[in-house]
Amino acid sequence: MDQLYCMRVFTRVVEQGSFARAADDLAVSRASVTTAVAQLEQHLGSRLLHRTTRRLSLTDEGQRYYASCVRILGELAEADDELSRRTVRGLLRVSVPQSFARLPFFPALEAFLRQHPDLSVEVVLTDRAVNLVEEGIDCAVRGAAIPGDSLLVARQLTPVNRATCASPAYLNRHGTPADLLALAGHDCIRFISPATGRPAPWTFSVAGESQEFVPAGRLAVTSYEAAAAAAEAGIGIVQVPEPEPLVYRELRAGRLQPLLEDFTAHMPPLCVVYPANRYLAAKVRVFADFLATEFLARGWWPETAQAPECRSAAGESAKSGTTVEQQA
Repeated sequence: MDQLYCMRVFTRVVEQGSFARAADDLAVSRASVTTAVAQLEQHLGSRLLHRTTRRLSLTDEGQRYYASCVRILGELAEADDELSRRTVRGLLRVSVPQSFARLPFFPALEAFLRQHPDLSVEVVLTDRAVNLVEEGIDCAVRGAAIPGDSLLVARQLTPVNRATCASPAYLNRHGTPADLLALAGHDCIRFISPATGRPAPWTFSVAGESQEFVPAGRLAVTSYEAAAAAAEAGIGIVQVPEPEPLVYRELRAGRLQPLLEDFTAHMPPLCVVYPANRYLAAKVRVFADFLATEFLARGWWPETAQAPECRSAAGESAKSGTTVEQQA
C-alpha cells in the first residue's frame, strides 16, 4: 500500500464529498479511489467514513485522521513548491458572483490560462454562498461578510460600497428622496438574498453609524442585474453593490441617477476565500494572486480608477498577501 497516495485520495474524498468527484479531481477511476480508502481503513484498523447512498460523513477517528492528513500533505506541498517550483496543474473549481460575467474577468482569465497551460478551471457563477467543502469548490469570491466562526481564510481584493439609484423617469413622477424618511414613501425594488430567501435590507451611513432600511415595494427579484434593469425601466428605486458594472454604465449614461449619496454605506469587502483546514494548494495560491492583481489594476472595470487611498491599501494587501483568518 502506498500510504501517502491513500492519504491524498482520502483527503480529496472528504473535501469533494464524493468518491466520484474525488476520482474526477484526481483523474483516476472511481474503483481506485474506493480501493485506496479501503486499504487505508484496513491499515489503520478504523473506519474513517460513514457511507450512505446519499452522503459521506467522517467518523470521529476519520475527523482526527483527516486533520493529520491535511497538516502532513500541506507541509509536503509547501516543501515541494519551495524546492521545485513545479508547474501548477489539475482542475481548479472556483465560485464567483454572477456579475463577473460582465466584468473583464474572462478576458483576463485567458491570459491566466495561457500562463498555466496544465491547469483547467471550472467557474461556477452564482450569488449564493456555496459550501466550499461539501460542493467541492477550491475557492470562492464573495462580497458577503465572513462569520467570525467560519472555517475560512479570506484575502481582501477590493473595497465595495452601496449605490442607491433610480431612473430620471421615476424621479420625475415621484420626486427625489432627500433622506431615509422620504425614501420610506417610495417604491423600492427588493433583492431576494439567495442565502436566506428573504429580502435583503438596505444599508446606509447616518451620522457615522450604519443603519439598516427595510425596503418596501411591489417588485422583488433574485439578481442585482434584474434589479438594475427594473430601476432603469422606471419601476422604482434600487440599491446595489457599487461599483456594479451595469449600474456604473447606466449612471455614466444618465439612464440612472445616484440618490442619497451623503448616506452611502460601505459593504463587506470583496474577498477570495478558501477553507482554513486545507493546505493552500499552488493552484489556489496562483489564482488568488491573479485576482488580487486584476482588482488592483482595474477595480471592477477598466474605465474607472480606484481612489488613491483604496489603491494604496489594496496594493499593500496584494504585496503582502495579507489574509484574515476567521476560525472557530
